[in-house]
Amino acid sequence: MISSYDRVPRHLITSDLAAVAMGKKPADLIIKNGRLVDVCTARIRDNTDIAVYKGYIALVGDASHVQTAENTRVLDVSKRYLCPGLIDSHMHVESSMVDLPSFAAGVLAQGTTTICPDIHELTNVLGMGAVDLFYRSALGLPLKVLIAMPVCVPSLPGMEDAGAVITPLEVHRAYESGKVFLQGEQMNFPGVIFGDETVHQIIAQGMKANKVLTGHYAGEDLNAGLNAYIASGMTADHETTTAQGARARAGLGMYVQQRYGSAWLDLPRLIEAVTHDPGSDTRFYTLVTDDVTSATIVNQGHLVRVLRKAIQLGTNPVHALQMVTINAAQMLEAGCWIGSLTPGRAPDILVVDNLAEFCISQVFCDGTLVAENNSLLTSIPRFDYPNWALDTMHLDPLDATDFQIPAPSRRTVRIRVIQLFPGQVHTLSKIVTHQATDRYLEADPKQDLAKAGMFFRHSPNGTAEKTRGMGFVSGTKFLPGSAYASTVSHDCHNLLVVGMDDAAMALAANTLIDSGGGLAVVMENRVLAHLPLPLGGIMGLASMETTASKIYAVEEALAMIGCPHKSFEMTLSLLGLVVLGELRLSNRGLVELKQGQAPRFVDLVLDP
Repeated sequence: MISSYDRVPRHLITSDLAAVAMGKKPADLIIKNGRLVDVCTARIRDNTDIAVYKGYIALVGDASHVQTAENTRVLDVSKRYLCPGLIDSHMHVESSMVDLPSFAAGVLAQGTTTICPDIHELTNVLGMGAVDLFYRSALGLPLKVLIAMPVCVPSLPGMEDAGAVITPLEVHRAYESGKVFLQGEQMNFPGVIFGDETVHQIIAQGMKANKVLTGHYAGEDLNAGLNAYIASGMTADHETTTAQGARARAGLGMYVQQRYGSAWLDLPRLIEAVTHDPGSDTRFYTLVTDDVTSATIVNQGHLVRVLRKAIQLGTNPVHALQMVTINAAQMLEAGCWIGSLTPGRAPDILVVDNLAEFCISQVFCDGTLVAENNSLLTSIPRFDYPNWALDTMHLDPLDATDFQIPAPSRRTVRIRVIQLFPGQVHTLSKIVTHQATDRYLEADPKQDLAKAGMFFRHSPNGTAEKTRGMGFVSGTKFLPGSAYASTVSHDCHNLLVVGMDDAAMALAANTLIDSGGGLAVVMENRVLAHLPLPLGGIMGLASMETTASKIYAVEEALAMIGCPHKSFEMTLSLLGLVVLGELRLSNRGLVELKQGQAPRFVDLVLDP
């Protein structure tokens, strides 16, 4: 039987597939007596067989006439359900904090057989080298990896500095190379709708290469703005958080990628567009993870977790399965290859015991059994990374004075504060009256007012126009003497430090400078938890299980310093995502993005 590592081009074996279907040539694999979940017609077909040859389905129906040979595997699934493998059409491997081979090893047994990793996180650190690393580390994996070309590096040019700049020329060359399958999320939606020339040049490269263009529309304007965005070529979007937004997108022919990650728990609100309108057509609805940590995947599951949640929320199980199979495949314009268990498609097959709870007993990739009873049966080799990908922390040690914020001459000031909301991506710009202390503006635990600093870390020569931005954050509930630091700071991935004490902030920052990046939690002069992430400062090289245990330790440490919110490290990671409203912090300063307005820099201290 053909290995899932060797995908034979279908055009070379069409006559062989026909011969297997006609009973004139032996199959490699025959799965008998299943209950096929037909995602093409939303029906369940009893007593159905599937015959497989060289990584493709040759027959679906009655295989009693199909020939067998000595090496043909025949499996009777005893009326269990046969479902297509799950497709995550928008996700970031980097958010798991493990590399691609470790990620594949962690999700295959959970039924994820195809991913579309938007790799703009690592690309913001390593530039086009990240695309090459992902492409090479994906070779030979049972998991299908359809790389999404990053098109927003940095996410909002002129408002922040990352480790690279991706131009229309790099995008064009990537499409020509064949290493990328689709366009990653176009995060600079203001640039799209307000006609930024460079943004539209990048869009044009995707259109000329016949790529699916995916989006990130965080605007609230569901009329002019959304229409302008879709008219510019965007096919899918994961950024809406309401049923109204979901319906508006689907009604305009845009695929809704309903998100349910570790911290962005939007699905319960989004799925109401379907559950509250049972007669509606669900073909433009998909389910995605976007950002999930290893801790979430190990403890709750990957895409199967999202599927189960949709079912729990009242979605018909077959319709929910369509959202992570045929709908996703058609969105990707790959329905002739993946997304359904039909002739000529890849035999990515899940044998499922219970459809409502979606209990997976076996996982086949390209007709090869890769997992059984939640255990991986195939080995995933490690990838050897070059030193330049592991040495990306270019910052000298910091001390407490680096976190001081000078106060104006007057003692009482009004300042802009970033208000965080656990489990949500948006922030608010809040005005707070604050008292200066000894010529400086200090954190105030009593007001839940933490300092935040964003430090440029991508160049040993300090080439950024401004190397640090400072501000204040509300919503952490941190205790006095505490701090948190991270180089997982979307999408620039500069060094983010948040805390109630300057010395603690320096210790947290220096812990990461010494280890090449990661996450650190500090209480006074003691490091409570530390997760090193040497690959680009945002990914580790350990297994998903090992990484999950260290993420748990970070979350426990955050609780110890007063934070009451789950997965809050994910919420903090968005403090620097300047393409989201309403107020964010970049290495250049505070960036405000309000409804209907172009982004702009704003001062921390307001005039009297």
